[in-house]
Amino acid sequence: MDHAEIKKAVIRSQHCQRNWDLEKTIPQDDLDLLAHAVTNCPSKQNIAFYKVHFITNRDVIEEIHSKTEGFARNYTDENVVYETNSQTLANLLIAFEVEDYILRHEDDAVVRNDEMMSYDEGRYTELERSILLRDTHMAMGIAAGYVNLTASMLGYGTGCCACFDEDAVKNILNADNDIELLMGIGFKNTKVNRRIHHKTGFVFPTKKKQLISINHIN
Repeated sequence: MDHAEIKKAVIRSQHCQRNWDLEKTIPQDDLDLLAHAVTNCPSKQNIAFYKVHFITNRDVIEEIHSKTEGFARNYTDENVVYETNSQTLANLLIAFEVEDYILRHEDDAVVRNDEMMSYDEGRYTELERSILLRDTHMAMGIAAGYVNLTASMLGYGTGCCACFDEDAVKNILNADNDIELLMGIGFKNTKVNRRIHHKTGFVFPTKKKQLISINHIN
């Protein structure tokens, strides 16, 4: 890909896709590539801070979607109306779960860092706990970015969701630890605007990307 194509992929990955063509199925080769991207991206000392659920089962996807009422349609009166986040109805739904550090790393022969060692020994401080939480969220953010851009380069629409009933989704997935992020990936419904809710027809507002400054030090 040349620079122009990469730039287009970056911009596409920025836009949330709200509706899908569910008559199509993501090929296994693409699923494998997305799994490669989300599991082989950088993390501090290559620690596995998270694990992921790749969900293509429609019943499970629909059930999770029903727990995503978090987008406020209005703030103008006392009775705020919420929409579900239909980016979660994609052909593929990825759920990011916090990894259990102790169980995951107790047999690790490599000393990763002070925080992980303290966690394994059950004597970590609040500061070390906050550092682990920061590193976990950073690792998930990087992973989400990698799989998001990879999906965009493959031509898929994407949409992240952090507005969901965390306990309910955790129970649906029978997860051991907290689910921090959901990401839908799939075939765009080319017949309608990407901002139209997959089920209700509600048109989600568009919000212009805020300018992020870059300080060049040459």
